[in-house]
Amino acid sequence: MRPELRTGLALGMLLLTSIAQAQPAATATARPAATAAPSAKATGALPPGHPTTGGDPHAQMPVDQGDDEPQANPHADPHAQAGRGGSADGGPPPPPEDVEEPDLSLPAGTITVRIVDGDNKPLPKTEVTLGILENSVAKGENRKRITKTTDDRGFFRFDGLATGTGIAYRVTVVKDLATFALMPFQLPDKGGMRTELHVYPVTRDIEKAVIVMQSAVFFDLKDDRVQAEQAFMIYNFGRTAWVPDELVVPLPEAAMAVTSQQGMSDVGIDPIEKRGVRIRGTFGPGRHEIQFRWQLPYSGEDTLNIEVGMPPHMASARVIATAATSMRLEVAGFPASVTQPDGQGQRVLISEKQMAREEPPLKNVKITLAGIPQTGLPKTLMWAASGGTFLLLAFAITLGVQAGSRRKKTAELKSYRDVLLADIEELERARLAGDIGPKTYERARRELTSELARTFAGTGDKKAPAPATATA
Repeated sequence: MRPELRTGLALGMLLLTSIAQAQPAATATARPAATAAPSAKATGALPPGHPTTGGDPHAQMPVDQGDDEPQANPHADPHAQAGRGGSADGGPPPPPEDVEEPDLSLPAGTITVRIVDGDNKPLPKTEVTLGILENSVAKGENRKRITKTTDDRGFFRFDGLATGTGIAYRVTVVKDLATFALMPFQLPDKGGMRTELHVYPVTRDIEKAVIVMQSAVFFDLKDDRVQAEQAFMIYNFGRTAWVPDELVVPLPEAAMAVTSQQGMSDVGIDPIEKRGVRIRGTFGPGRHEIQFRWQLPYSGEDTLNIEVGMPPHMASARVIATAATSMRLEVAGFPASVTQPDGQGQRVLISEKQMAREEPPLKNVKITLAGIPQTGLPKTLMWAASGGTFLLLAFAITLGVQAGSRRKKTAELKSYRDVLLADIEELERARLAGDIGPKTYERARRELTSELARTFAGTGDKKAPAPATATA
């Protein structure tokens, strides 16, 4: 997957546009990294079975305010990422923000901690853990914890702590299997750090929390595999934290190489072989993001059928696939896919659905990729047509003149060899960039080197030079 597509999915593609926004004119440029969350008008009511909130929760989702509006950092404090506003239309107001800020009135090496509930009332006699991470070239990484209990004001003060760029601190409270934590921070050289952490009631039952989800899945077809990148955006609009209880989202049984990048919180997934992924973590008030990747084997079929599961309370889902001109994307129960170019002019197919109250819950998504190109050179020209940067079309033309290569004059052969060597270098670059799989690489390199060797037959050259190889 090209870096700009991967980044677009990871940071922005979950902020889905409305159905109208997802169907631009054919000449419009797709902006998957800057789309907006669905509005209340576009999405309608909550998914079936969702608890009443006193207002449309979709109206609370973050909306793209344009280039001048600072965008929320998906790795920042989740308590500070609820939708802007909220109380004006009767919906729940955004949760109070956690605090971690320098305080010059404190002695150097001091951290004050105040633990409060969602109404900013102190939580006395609460166990607080201060995690300390020391990292240096000489000593490597060292972790330790200090656990204390707050007083009747929900307050505790840590003194005599070390400062410096190689030391980070994090305040954490564990309650009823939930983990509430500030983002890691460093102590300033002057003064200390004042912190405030909000701790909420906890439930394992999603029906007792105000949870709304969005989903996006992106497919990129390689020579011998389908690469998928999937993401869930999970919004908690209530004042109760949700900790999933064995929530497993199904993936195809053949799915393999399931990976995810661990963020700064306990939110994430655990792969379960031949079943899918288990969603875990503490989903307090605000916005949370889960991203993971997986692969499916592919052996050259012209049609692929893929079914992926969905977590509960799904408000909207989007399916995206890079595609050659002849390819089609069909998603059962979804509107017809639309075609948009990405930032590099590559063809992208998108199908999106916004759920309404009268519809049954979206438990799975059935996807068909049809019209996959088939060529005489298995997958190589198809890969080039689907957006690869390596010029395998030139390689195909090169192979087309094999029969006449032996009759070329010496000067023409040398020029021809230069073309072949350039093709081999480009092949190596494509391999290192991950644009082609190992089977395509081995097959193309074998053909190119064989053709290169044939150019030396009958020319008087005693030894062919070794093919050029790009270094990592």
